[in-house]
Amino acid sequence: MDEYNHEYRYYLYLVKNSDSFEECIKNNVEIVLKIPELLEVVSQEISIAEKMFLLYHNKCYGFEISKSDKYALSYFNYLRENILYDIYCKKCLDINISESENHYFYELNIKKAPVYRHDLFIEYILSEFNSYIEVLAKLKNAVV
Repeated sequence: MDEYNHEYRYYLYLVKNSDSFEECIKNNVEIVLKIPELLEVVSQEISIAEKMFLLYHNKCYGFEISKSDKYALSYFNYLRENILYDIYCKKCLDINISESENHYFYELNIKKAPVYRHDLFIEYILSEFNSYIEVLAKLKNAVV
């Protein structure tokens, strides 16, 4: 499986794996300047995780991603290639993609998949949500 990566992934990793934000910035002062960007990344990625949660719940779900949402697009492409196809396989996952000038439109259908695959998928998505909550809690404590 490919690793999901972008220029802020390292900083998110440091924040998540530190005991506190104060501890994190002792050796990585530049993180303080990157808080707005980190929040933007987390916001866009949470929006995709939310869409994946709705897909799990509805089994058929359509949504759009703005072409300007660089991290949302990157995260969804990672999920599609490395998580959705791995969990649901191509026989159980139907994806239709179209685009306009400013957006990509996705329609996903996982109705044909067996229940255990849905269980794997929701386990992954909930893990992602928990990870974002940890990062946001530490960043929140940094600005309070």
